[in-house]
Amino acid sequence: MIDTLIRVLVFFAFIGLGALLVKLKRLNAQGLDGLSAYFYWLAFPCWLVVSFAKLPHFPDAMTAPLLAYLAAMVLTAIIVIVMARLFKGRKDDSIAAGMAGFINNSAFLGIPIALSLFGTAVSQTGPLVVAADFLILFSLGCAGLAKASGKTITAALAHTARNPTVIGSLIGVFCMLIGFHFPPAIENALDILGKSGPPVALVALGGMLGLMPAANLIRPDATSIAAIAGKILLAPALVAIALTLLHVDPLTFRVFVFLSATPTAVSVFIQSKMYGLWFQGAAKSVAQSTLISLFTLSALALILAHG
Repeated sequence: MIDTLIRVLVFFAFIGLGALLVKLKRLNAQGLDGLSAYFYWLAFPCWLVVSFAKLPHFPDAMTAPLLAYLAAMVLTAIIVIVMARLFKGRKDDSIAAGMAGFINNSAFLGIPIALSLFGTAVSQTGPLVVAADFLILFSLGCAGLAKASGKTITAALAHTARNPTVIGSLIGVFCMLIGFHFPPAIENALDILGKSGPPVALVALGGMLGLMPAANLIRPDATSIAAIAGKILLAPALVAIALTLLHVDPLTFRVFVFLSATPTAVSVFIQSKMYGLWFQGAAKSVAQSTLISLFTLSALALILAHG
């Protein structure tokens, strides 16, 4: 509980700094675009390259659980899109909400908390979930955003293939598969760039929230509600059902379910901003789902750790 609280509060501290800079007129919309571009083009791809290059080799026994996890998350996104459309959400907004409903903050929030809850064995399974999130699910989400922005299917796939996040993930996985290790100086430089990404993205998120009218931040809207409910409630429920049917081992069950219950990743806001789709809704969904997860993750941690 305390670990979850501290990590969520740190997230909101960075978000608050971004909002404060906007209110003090030290950061404007153009500056936010620059921060977003830094995260999109440089910081996050570097983090993915370094992190994925260090992934443990994929064990055959994890194939079925990971496929079940991916199926459950994709089903979550589909349900979120359908619900948003039923609530009269625009088609492009609904697709962006679907991405917000199945892209986890598994790397920067989920893994550290899971390690403290379930022990060092998490380091063998948790990174595989992160790889699935940001190589497969993220690619699907970006392809959906590209299609929703008006591109043809072929153009959307081509655009996704050029996405820096997708390229960074592929490079990292390729390095892992061939056993390539960066020279220490280069790895350290990439690591510094990568670790700078989350704070920058959170400051940009806070700045976007600071530009929005205060009433919009707390006013519920159907599309955001569908995305948040899908991310923190529906996703872990579907993952739990899928893994129960497979009779996976207890540790895999706990790690996969816990990571699927983490709030929407801030990268969803950055991507939606780059595509110009529902980025204010994405900003609100990231912030609100992170706040709500203070309670939902704490409750889930108690259940999984003592279940």
